[in-house]
Amino acid sequence: MEKEYLFGYSDAMEFPLDESIETVTKVESGNYIVSNIETPYAEVYAPEINFYINHSNDSLADKIKNVKTLYDIRLTAYEAAEDFDYTAPVGSKLIIVSDKKEEALVEKFESEGFTAIALHPSQIIDVNGHIGKLIVSGKKGNTKVKVETDQILWFDAPYFAIKQSGVYDPNDIGFEEACKRVKDNCGEFNYKNFIKYDSTICQYHERQTEICGKCAEVCPSVAIVKIDDKKHLGFSDIDCHGCGGCISVCPSGALDYTQMNRDSFSEIASFYADRIPLIIPRKMQLEKLDLALRENVLPFPIEGEKYLHEVHLLTLLQKSGNPIIFYTDFISKGTGDAIDLLNDIFKRKYNKQAIFICENREALLSAFKEAVSIPECKFNMVDEGMMKREIFTYRLAHLVGEDDLGVVKTKEHIHYGNLIINQDTCTLCLSCVGACNVKALTAHAEDNSLRFNPSMCTNCGYCEFVCPEKDCLEVVYDEMALDQNYFKRNIMATDTLFACVECGIEFATTKSIEKIAAMMLPVFGSDEAKKKSLYCCADCKPKVTMQAFMDLKNKRENV
Repeated sequence: MEKEYLFGYSDAMEFPLDESIETVTKVESGNYIVSNIETPYAEVYAPEINFYINHSNDSLADKIKNVKTLYDIRLTAYEAAEDFDYTAPVGSKLIIVSDKKEEALVEKFESEGFTAIALHPSQIIDVNGHIGKLIVSGKKGNTKVKVETDQILWFDAPYFAIKQSGVYDPNDIGFEEACKRVKDNCGEFNYKNFIKYDSTICQYHERQTEICGKCAEVCPSVAIVKIDDKKHLGFSDIDCHGCGGCISVCPSGALDYTQMNRDSFSEIASFYADRIPLIIPRKMQLEKLDLALRENVLPFPIEGEKYLHEVHLLTLLQKSGNPIIFYTDFISKGTGDAIDLLNDIFKRKYNKQAIFICENREALLSAFKEAVSIPECKFNMVDEGMMKREIFTYRLAHLVGEDDLGVVKTKEHIHYGNLIINQDTCTLCLSCVGACNVKALTAHAEDNSLRFNPSMCTNCGYCEFVCPEKDCLEVVYDEMALDQNYFKRNIMATDTLFACVECGIEFATTKSIEKIAAMMLPVFGSDEAKKKSLYCCADCKPKVTMQAFMDLKNKRENV
């Protein structure tokens, strides 16, 4: 049976590996899935394996076991990934934009087969499209023109231009790197679909008013745009960097990461039970990091550095029973708010730090010294297929338990809150329930009640927008009460059912009938039939009014 794991080495091996791992000194063929070396004969390159072997202070027995675990982690992520590879044709047309004369650069690219032209920034109005199909809107004298190109090399590119795929700024990423990307892209551009989208729980999709759209706001490219007239989101995979920043700010979990979705992340987190996870985004280049790992620290490799949110982090904390060490030079807005929130909660509950952010080697060494195990936070649950808010509700409710840890404030990019509902003015019309697509507000026929689970609420405020009653519903923004009631479905309003005065069938809430009657009785004046119809069900209402009409007609005919 062909093995899925490959371990390549040049020097003598320090210890034996699990028998499921093929060990070779030279790779000339094969069809492997995970490898510790870069080779065309394996699907996944896992640099964390060599990093762990070379730097870990674990015992020999633990090293043998953990190396196998690192292979298993990569295989789990690979098998659960939902991303696909795509290609787009890219021709040889190139525009160089600079406020200096770039004749030499134009000649250089033309000598390498490109069709290149140079433009001054003042000649360009806008850039649209994507790599391979970029449309530059500009002006030539007093005439507006459009020029099609495959790529753009723009010195000191403005934000509107650099957001487009295929536009590179040599002053930002370096001249050599910018030129290399242009040349490498020529012919065929490879890209993936990094984002999975569920419109049914999106807080922007087809709303009557805009209450969200943070994903488009934080997107560094034009991969996500708001189509305002329809209240739809537009996605462009070819423009997506795969950073995941949109996922960390999505309040409902409508967006997920295809390379490691929530279910996959939860499964992988199980491998870190009783270990300290060291999260390392791919861009951090483990090969260049030289430091001794503290015992029991196991690398947790991720692709995009910005997609982690409060559910990912709390899941990993509770499955590992240890703090998380996050090695990164950049923290996204959503991830940063999630880390602050969880550190605040863990400080209140356990008086321990949950997550350490480390930008460099010195910060890592400091975190290794300061990190203290948190076995009391361990909690396992089956969360496959659950919504983001559901998972966080169950996990945080377990953490809080019967304690009252006070109120924590949430920040700009993560919102939790509460509702205040005036039971006297609420008619249980259930407009708010229909507006809530994350099931924070629910209707219960068994006791004719409106219930609300604050921990499920995205704090979007759409329920307040659609509520037809005055002074009935108020949203409390950015407050999370760490007590038992915050994680329960609390009864917010109840009413009795009103029975039709004609047939006796219950058909509406008493308060809704009383409200309508209070408005319409003065209008109907002395018309007793119309007055009576206010208290009738839909079937009896026309019967009552028709009978009154016939009685009046017969009376007139008999006069």
